[in-house]
Amino acid sequence: MGQTIVLVSSKGGSGKSTVAVGLSAALSVSGKRILLIDIDEGARCLDTMLSINADTVFDIADVLLGNVDYKDASLSVSALPNVAVIPSPYENKPLDFKKLAEFTQSVSDEFDYIILDTKGQLPADRLSQLKSAAKFVAVVTDNSVALKNTGVLCRGLAEKGIECRLIINRYKPRGQNKKINNIDEMINTCQASLLGIVPEDKIMSVYAGRPIVFGSAAKAIHRIAARLEGQAVPLPKIKDIK
Repeated sequence: MGQTIVLVSSKGGSGKSTVAVGLSAALSVSGKRILLIDIDEGARCLDTMLSINADTVFDIADVLLGNVDYKDASLSVSALPNVAVIPSPYENKPLDFKKLAEFTQSVSDEFDYIILDTKGQLPADRLSQLKSAAKFVAVVTDNSVALKNTGVLCRGLAEKGIECRLIINRYKPRGQNKKINNIDEMINTCQASLLGIVPEDKIMSVYAGRPIVFGSAAKAIHRIAARLEGQAVPLPKIKDIK
């Protein structure tokens, strides 16, 4: 049975969707079968990021409503042969997360990983409907408001019996940002165990539908993917994250 990973954030702009694509790419390299689902209602972007938006006909809402089989809504990515993508609907209407949880369980034998790219600022009460057999990962940047709100979100999930891991994204060494929070302070504020740190990188993670597999950010995402696979990959020293 495949694993479901729910990527969450307390606000927009965390780079959560880029992390979702990066993890899909990193996990697929080893032959893992990935289903990447965009559930950012009314603000879908994964199909555009991966340059498959012209092929989009159906979306995850059509699947959950029973209008089409999920295979008819799934899009292939030429650069990522082991990844299937289901877009989010254009309409800003809430998806039925209980049905979504049932759907991910029903197809879990067909994929090694199902990655859900959620809408920013969703409350813990609603996200908790996805908790069945899922791992939750919060993506946050070094922003005081984002850190505080991520802490609120992670505490809310914990109250629902959900442990949330943490990815610190677009990290800048102190030399680049004098206002940077201490890593330990960021972890304490978010109240989540650290899964990985992705440094700020001038090389974009996705370009013209092709996830870039080189550069410091891509390497960091590959380390995170290895940890999700259960490998004992140590966190690099803070001074070496660049």
